[in-house]
Amino acid sequence: MRRRGLHLAVGVALVVTLGSCAQTGSTTSFELAEFSITGPDQLTADTASVQASNSGEFAHTLVITDEAGEVAAATDLIQPGETSNLAIELSAGLYSFTCRIVIEDSEGRLVDHYQAGMNTTVRVTG
Repeated sequence: MRRRGLHLAVGVALVVTLGSCAQTGSTTSFELAEFSITGPDQLTADTASVQASNSGEFAHTLVITDEAGEVAAATDLIQPGETSNLAIELSAGLYSFTCRIVIEDSEGRLVDHYQAGMNTTVRVTG
């Protein structure tokens, strides 16, 4: 009995180890809401996708730009309660994650989601 339990434990450990080695990239989640973007401030260059979830009451986008201001990736409009996935290939450096929606409020004023706080800087390492 003891030996069978040991073989089972070794077999499970081997499967778990092989499963983690087979992963070629990871998915990182960001949450969009009025007026914030919440997520990690650091990613690794092997990150394969970004998942953007809109928990707010208005539509949002997620736009990823590099230090030169070039767009690396962007979602379509994400409606409240919906999620969008971006396949990405980011090299090491600093990136801005922003929402670039501009709306008119009920009093006729323009509200820029970026200026209202929907921006964050993310460092990509190695």
